[in-house]
Amino acid sequence: MGRPIGILCPCEGEFKPYEEAFKEETRKSSAGLTFLEGTIAGTQAVFVVSGVCKVNAALAAQMMIDMYEVRFLINSGTAGGMARHVGLLDTAVSTEICYHDVNPVNLVELYPFMAAETPYFKADEKLLQAARIAAEGHPFTQKIHFGRMATGEKFVVDKERKEINEQFSPLCADMETAAVAHTCYVNKVPFIAVRSITDTEEHSGVDNCEANFLTAAKRSKEFVVQLLQEISTNNL
Repeated sequence: MGRPIGILCPCEGEFKPYEEAFKEETRKSSAGLTFLEGTIAGTQAVFVVSGVCKVNAALAAQMMIDMYEVRFLINSGTAGGMARHVGLLDTAVSTEICYHDVNPVNLVELYPFMAAETPYFKADEKLLQAARIAAEGHPFTQKIHFGRMATGEKFVVDKERKEINEQFSPLCADMETAAVAHTCYVNKVPFIAVRSITDTEEHSGVDNCEANFLTAAKRSKEFVVQLLQEISTNNL
């Protein structure tokens, strides 16, 4: 049996849409996390619900890499829309990822000593190529956007939105993606993120996030499954 792929969801609601497509075979618990092993879209996979926030996501990603030696890792879930052209329930696919609450200098002058010109965690090119083909070849009900994602330890509301947009120009913001990308970067594990939008500048606030959460989680899952089918077809 070959190495599995890894799929990380921050919370149970973001994993739930996968249950009908995922055939669980075994499970393993470690450090309070449960890793589900099985198949999805004809591909060996391991899922984990990491918990919300950067540290939880990084811990779960590192454990998945150490325990399963995953071929690549997908971060799937929901996010808040930041760019004005990204609409409610659209889906964002990462081309690169940054922290909006960490000074980029810390990533350049200190570990992991990234290049000063590009202090962003890049999505894997082969996964991106497959994602673009998947986006073009399937009539999704939502729009698919490719671009930068930003991560920080807070739910972004109107007063923070302007500052983050001016500094980083992300499609969306969440609390885990950069931590997972950071972990994959230092381990040299291919990575991509797929996040669907629960709230925007026009539809702002926690109430909108909660109202749209399940539908957004389903749309993220829909795209990831199509992406996996494309990857399987091209033997990535």
